[in-house]
Parts: sequence; structure tokens; C-alpha cells
Amino acid sequence: MKKIAEKAISLENKIGNIIKKDILIFLPLMITVFAIIIRIQFIDQETEDYLIFLKPWFDQLKNDGGLLGLGNYTGNYNYPYVTILAILTYFPINSVVSIKIVSIIFDFILAITCAKIVKLLFRKNKNVNLYSVITYGIILFLPTVLLNSSFWGQCDSIYVAFAMLALLYMLKEKYRRSFIFLGISFAFKLQFIFILPVFIFMYVSKRKFPIYYFLIIPIMNFILCLPAMLCGKGIADILTIYIMQTNFYKDYISLLFPGIYNILMPIKQNGYALNTIQGVEQVGIYITFMILFVVLVILIYKKVDIKGNLLIQMSLWSVMICTFLLPNMHERYLYMGDILSVLYFVISRDWKKIYIPIGINLISLYGYSKLLFGGQILNIQIMSLLNLILVVIITKDIFQKILEKQEMEEV
Repeated sequence: MKKIAEKAISLENKIGNIIKKDILIFLPLMITVFAIIIRIQFIDQETEDYLIFLKPWFDQLKNDGGLLGLGNYTGNYNYPYVTILAILTYFPINSVVSIKIVSIIFDFILAITCAKIVKLLFRKNKNVNLYSVITYGIILFLPTVLLNSSFWGQCDSIYVAFAMLALLYMLKEKYRRSFIFLGISFAFKLQFIFILPVFIFMYVSKRKFPIYYFLIIPIMNFILCLPAMLCGKGIADILTIYIMQTNFYKDYISLLFPGIYNILMPIKQNGYALNTIQGVEQVGIYITFMILFVVLVILIYKKVDIKGNLLIQMSLWSVMICTFLLPNMHERYLYMGDILSVLYFVISRDWKKIYIPIGINLISLYGYSKLLFGGQILNIQIMSLLNLILVVIITKDIFQKILEKQEMEEV
């Protein structure tokens, strides 16, 4: 027995040494396994959105012959995602499971892309692999990322994954590929516009890619909509799908999103802010454009070169400003901000800023808690004020650094 115990201890020590030596190989593997296990627990859950929207769309496509049914599709999601739904109808898998599997796959693509961004930015740091693995794990276990795909069956991980790929290749200075991914992001969700100002800032500040690269964005949407057009959808349907989306809830100026309108406008019991003042939507859009234009002027005047960490920081700022000020924001529209807040914190390596990703993710989680579980994190007005405070802090943090760095260079 003693010899057996000694052999067992020896074997355990060898395994322990291997694990210690290759911990950064085992750790992402363990993270991946646990992330999959947790998502499996929710995969059969049928939410109201699935029953009202996704399931009827899926059933209609299936009854009409899968891809051939694209011509009869009448929903308000863009056609590239509906093409995925049409392809899923050919598999002998329950629709709620197959829909969620696609979103879950993109959870991992999103997490891997974020890890690659950190690895690129930290390439000269000896702990680069550790930082990238930590980022991978945090992204996969963010509450909104978990709930969005595996519980809710939403597809926000798809458009954000492509948006992060666009940022990754912008950092690599592979501009054409960056715009291709940005165009794919646009093809899946109009919310890609929250990050679009940063690409305009990049063009103005660097001029390392031609302006016609912006045409790649609608071209990619057109290409990904071709299956629907070949199956009978007209160009007008393709061009107006996002307009139909924005008009779907036109009676509300904010839909469970803690933004400026929840501070200013009357709120119904369901948490939606009513659109009671004529012209307030246009004012919100004009103010957003004015702020973005002022920032553009500052960047031009100060000759700021947006690259490295600053690109990620500016991306978070752009998402925060747009979602806070623009009208008709929905509960899931800060999803990209959730992801960028993690990158913002990791690249800063400043524990004093931990409240930024925590605060942003709590704000984002408000709508999830209300819609999915019937509860709420504090009051929506309080969450809106918290959002305002974070917007001010992030704005001050980024632009103070820009101005101080520029002053130092001028001295």
C-alpha cells in the first residue's frame, strides 16, 4: 500500500508540474468547458421574444422551404441573420436550441477576438498571455453575454464580434479587412453605428486609408443580402429594413434603456419612456452629432493620432455617448459597451477603474432583469443618472489624457 501511495503521489506531482508549466494552456480550456456547461443549462429556455418573433419566423421559413422562404419573410431583422435562420431549418434540431447555438458560437468568437486585441496591445509585456486569457474569461462570463445568447436567444454577440474584429484589424493597420468586418457588423445590426464615429475619427486623424473604404460597409450588407434577393426580396425591402426597425416602437423614446430620456420624460409602468414632446428625437440626434463634430474638430486641431489603447478608449466613449443621447434606445443596445468596458479596464491595468466596467454592465443589465425576470436593479432614473456620471468620467479621463499629452509634445 505504501508503494502504491508513493506512486500515486509521484504521478500527482508530475501532473501538477505539467499544469503549473502549461497553466495558460489549461486555464482557457477550463474556462471554455465551464462557459459551455453554464450555457447548456439555459439552452431550452423559451423567452417571450423567441415565442413572439424568432419562432414564428423560423416556422414560416421552414414551411416555405428554408432559403426559398426568404422571399416571404416579413419580420424586422436584417436578411443576413434571417438567412442563418433559414439554413438552420434544414437541421433536425429544435429551433430554440439551434438559434441559441449560433449565438453561443459567436460568444466564443467575440471572446477570442477581445483576447487577441489585448494580446496585440500588450505584445511587449511579459504577462501578455495572462492578460489575454483573463480577458477571454471575463468576456465569456459577463452576465449580459451569458444571458443574451444562451437564455434570451438574441444575436448581439454576432454584430459585436464583427465590430471587435474590425477594431482588431484597424489596430493591425489592415484597413480594408477592418472595413469588411465593419460592413458585416452593419449587415447584422444597425447598432454598429455606435462605433462608426471612431472610424471617421481614424480617417481624419491618420489618412492611411482612402475615404471610399467607407463604401465597403453598404457593399458587404448588399452581398450578405443576396440570398434573400435571389429568393424574391426586392432592393426596396433590403434598403428599408432598418427604417422599419426604428419605426416599430415610435411611440416610445426609450425602451428600458437608462439614458437621458428616462431623466427628462414620463415613464410608463413597464419602464418605457413615452415620446410626449414633439421634436425631442431630432434634438437628441442633433446634440449627438454636435458633440461628435466638436470632438472631431479637437482631434484635427490637436493632430491626435488615434491608435493603440486610445482606439479602444475612444470606441467605448463613442458607444457611451451615442447610446446615452440618441433616442429609441432598447435595453440591449449597450452590449458593445459592456465588451469595450472590459477592454478599457484591462488595458488601463488600474484597479481604481474597476467601477467603470462594473457600472456599465449594471446599467446594461437593468433591461435584462426587467424583461427576463420581472425585477429591476434600482430605479431606471437612478440607473440613468449613474450612466450620466460614467459618461462624464470616461469623457474626462480620455480627453484629459489627449490634451495633456498634446501639451507635453508641444512643450
